[in-house]
Amino acid sequence: MHKKNTISNNQIKNLLITSVIGVGILSLPSNMASILDNDGWLAILVGGLLIVPLIFMVDRLFKMFPNKDIFQIGEEVLGRILFTILLIVIIIYTILTLAYAIRVFGEVIKGYLLDRTPIKVIIITMLLAACYLARAEIEVLGRMATMVYPILIGLIIFLVLLSIAEGDFTNILPVFNADFTLLPKGILISLFSYAGYEIILLAYTTSDNKKDALKYTLRGLFIVIGIYVITFFSTLSQLGVNQLKRRIWPTIAIANEVDLPGYFIENLDGIVLTLWVLIVYTTLGPILYTGGRALAYIFNTRSHDIFILPLIPLIYIVSIIPDNIISVYENMGIILGYMVIISAMAIPILIYLVALIKKRRRKA
Repeated sequence: MHKKNTISNNQIKNLLITSVIGVGILSLPSNMASILDNDGWLAILVGGLLIVPLIFMVDRLFKMFPNKDIFQIGEEVLGRILFTILLIVIIIYTILTLAYAIRVFGEVIKGYLLDRTPIKVIIITMLLAACYLARAEIEVLGRMATMVYPILIGLIIFLVLLSIAEGDFTNILPVFNADFTLLPKGILISLFSYAGYEIILLAYTTSDNKKDALKYTLRGLFIVIGIYVITFFSTLSQLGVNQLKRRIWPTIAIANEVDLPGYFIENLDGIVLTLWVLIVYTTLGPILYTGGRALAYIFNTRSHDIFILPLIPLIYIVSIIPDNIISVYENMGIILGYMVIISAMAIPILIYLVALIKKRRRKA
C-alpha cells in the first residue's frame, strides 16, 4: 500500500509526459518547418536532448539532500530571501504559461468545436476545472496522468495510421538540406515545447522508489521527444512542407482532412479534439499546482489549495490581453520563451551549482 503523498515512478513518468504535451504539440510542426523546412525534426530532437543533463542534475541534487523537497533545498542553498525572489519569478512564469496555454486552448475549441460559445466562457470553464485538479495533492495528479497517458498514446498511434494511409512520404525528403545557421533558433523555440518537465522538481521527492526515479523520468522525456518527432513527420508527410508552414495548427489538420469511405465517422477532428481536452486538462493542473505550492512556501502555509483559486483571475486577465491568436504566438510566445529558459532551466541550474560549491567547500 502506498503512503499518503507518494507516487510510483511510473506515475512520475506519466506526469512528466502529460505536463509537457499540451497545446504546444498543435503548432510545433508548423513552427519548426517555418525555420528548418523538412529538417525541423532535428531542432525538436536536439531541444529534447538538452533537457537530459537537466534531469541528471535534478536527480543529483535530490541525492545531495535526501528526504528534503525542492523548497527546503532551495532555502538551505540560497537563503530564504533570494529563494523567495526566484519563486516569485517562477510564479510569474506559471501565470504566463497558463495564460498562454488556456488562450490557445480557447481559440482551438472555439474554432473547431464550440464556434458559438464566447471564448471567455471556454477559458473560464477550463480554468475552473483545472483549479479543481490543482487543489489536490501530487498523488492525485499522478493518478490522473496515468489515466490520460493511454489516451495520449492512442491519439499518436491514430496520427501515425492516418499519415500512413493518407500521407505522401516523399514529402519528408530532402533531409539535411536546410539552412543550419538557423538551427540554434529552432532549438530555442523547441525548448518551449518541453516546458512543464520541471514538475519533477515537486514529484521527485514523493517517489516511493527514489533509486529508480531517474530511469523512469528519462523514459518519460524520451517518450515526449518521440511523440514530437512522430507528430512532425506525420504532419509533414500528409501536408507537405509548404502547407505545413501555412497552418497554425497542422496537427488538427491531419484529422480534419481525412475522408473516411462511407462516412462511417464524421467530424473526426471533433473526436480528436475531445480527447485532446483531457490531455490539456492534465497539463494545466500540474502547472497551476506548481504555482500554488510556490505561494504556500512564500506565505509559510502547510496547504497550497487556498492559493489556487486566487490565481485564476490573474491567469484569465493575462490570457485575454492579446487581440488574436497571432498576437498570442508572436508576443506572449516570445516572452514565454525567455521565461522558460530562466525559470525552468537557469534557476534549477543555479540551485545545483551553488549546492555543489557549498558541498565541496565543506569537504575542503
